[in-house]
Amino acid sequence: MPLLTMVRFITPISTNRQSSAGVPKLPPTQITSCRTKLSAYYPFQHKRKTWKEYFGGPPCFNCLAEHIIDEVKLMDAKGAERWVNNHYKWIVWKLASLERCYPTKAAGKFLTVANVLDELKYRYDREVNNGHRSAIKKILEGNALPSLMMVLCISAIYSHPDVHKLEAVGTDENENSIKNKSLLAAKRNMPAHIELTDGWYALEASLDVALSEQLQKRKLFIGQKLRIWGASLCGWTGPVSFHEASGTVKLMVHVNGSYRARWDDPLGFCKHVGPPLAFKCIKASGGRVPRTLVGVARIYPVLYKERLPDGSSIVRSERMERKALQLYHQRVSKIAEDIMSEQDENCASTDDSEEGAKICKMLEQAAEPEVMMAGLTSEQMISFSSYQAKQKEARQNEVAKKVENALEVAGLSSRDVTPFLKVRVTGLAHKISATKTINKEGLITIWNPTEKQKADLVEGQVYIATGLLPSAHCTNILYLHARGSSTMWKPLASAQAADFQPFFTPRKAVELSLIGEVPLASEFDIAGVVLHVGDVYLCSNQKRQWLFLTDGSKFISASQSTDQDDCLLAVSFSCSSASDDGAFFSYALSGNTVGFSNLVKRQKDQTRRIWVAEATQSSTYTLSHEISKKSHLKEAATCAEKWASSSFDKIQQLKERVLCIIGDSGG
Repeated sequence: MPLLTMVRFITPISTNRQSSAGVPKLPPTQITSCRTKLSAYYPFQHKRKTWKEYFGGPPCFNCLAEHIIDEVKLMDAKGAERWVNNHYKWIVWKLASLERCYPTKAAGKFLTVANVLDELKYRYDREVNNGHRSAIKKILEGNALPSLMMVLCISAIYSHPDVHKLEAVGTDENENSIKNKSLLAAKRNMPAHIELTDGWYALEASLDVALSEQLQKRKLFIGQKLRIWGASLCGWTGPVSFHEASGTVKLMVHVNGSYRARWDDPLGFCKHVGPPLAFKCIKASGGRVPRTLVGVARIYPVLYKERLPDGSSIVRSERMERKALQLYHQRVSKIAEDIMSEQDENCASTDDSEEGAKICKMLEQAAEPEVMMAGLTSEQMISFSSYQAKQKEARQNEVAKKVENALEVAGLSSRDVTPFLKVRVTGLAHKISATKTINKEGLITIWNPTEKQKADLVEGQVYIATGLLPSAHCTNILYLHARGSSTMWKPLASAQAADFQPFFTPRKAVELSLIGEVPLASEFDIAGVVLHVGDVYLCSNQKRQWLFLTDGSKFISASQSTDQDDCLLAVSFSCSSASDDGAFFSYALSGNTVGFSNLVKRQKDQTRRIWVAEATQSSTYTLSHEISKKSHLKEAATCAEKWASSSFDKIQQLKERVLCIIGDSGG
């Protein structure tokens, strides 16, 4: 905005220059070329003061005296060019606002004919002669992204439905109550429209539901400055001028990217990135979150979502995806091999008049084709080789077409698989915060995560995340989505992360003797000896499989105990019956020591006195010898393995008990 004053407040606004008759004297206007310097004050010779330095503080609205002289009221810009009309409007708007907000200091010195003309010349030099463009002009011309952070001012508020009035009307007309309710709901979801300006140009903006509610509550008003981040354009197809954009191009503004700006913040693009939005302040339907601060509590394994031709989808773990991909390649290879074996290898030609076709037929009928081949001339050999190449290409094309058709009939034409990574995060609270609040939790799904993200994301680290999009539905847990290529995760320095309250509970292996302390429906990790891996069976249109294990912790803590209650863990896994995947738990796990991660605790089976857990798509298992030495499961797996090696009889008893539980005939 040009009104950033110098040490002496004379540029680009000067005080009234009165003639002897007391009438403002207009400066002489010369007809010059478009590149001629018009403003007597630009470029500036001295450092300019800021709004706060000159005025000392925000305006006081107790006195709104207007000091507008008659000459200004009579000024008419209807016959001027669009450029002059536009800038005349915003110059008068700015100067009149200063006169009203600072009547004592302004005292009629700002909104004068001379100052308006000086401002027009100043803007002409800035924009035409020097090529300077404001934020809105750059956005409309396609030279700047609307998602960049910028400060704009609300210059107009267009019509907005009065929800309270609609509610009153709805209560009066009972016979049309259903119709009124639907109308009220539609009105509530209608976006409000306002006008935003950067001081040079203006652009209509469409507010989302949350911002429309703020407007309805009078928390948004004319003259307020907003720091907008992550906005987008609607109706923009290419570079347009400011007058062509009127009524067709709108700036889509969302509550998650809108902040109240200080009264003295300069309008236009921001030179520095603003503070991240607090995670607890993210609105579920408030649009993309440009920047927020989160602590990573859990990182789950990469999963794969396959969209099937009928519109349904299947989510698989990495192990199950490898099996599905292997099965897909086997089925494709089998179909291709069957078609290849059925393909006629004869070199019959559709055009028997070709010399190559005649030679081919002669070779087929010859008693000694090798002798005949040796007697061919060079021209005949070229014709024969060319014919063979054409025949080979035709056979390949025919086979490829048949394979493609066969795969399409079998539903194997292609696989639509998208990898994704789930990250459980939590909001952060400052150590010096006066209020004690529970940190809001969230689950972020990163679609097509990059290799860098999969390698660099670490549990317990604080990150500044950009480009997250929250889901529309509201729950206690905030669900967000992101694209790996468009999302950035910048780790916060350790010194800065130390300013926040601890949020991270490191993973630890839970012993069966202490599993009662784990809250219901909570995740836990455990290592133990697998006693039995059950078969896959159908239950309520789902495939289900059970696994039983023990870690010997109860017998280790009480070596003389013979009680077998509460020493078994039954783990179930279920998936859609439409899936043609094999068993989740490999039968080879039986008898081995295995570490399990991300199991979910379920209600205990009080009848059989066994603990119950559920394995989800995010659950993983690893054999004892494959567990990393740095893993939290290594020590627990070693302990369970050591106990199993010296407790053969006890393990056999537990296996027999498991067989009795599952109803095995030999139990």
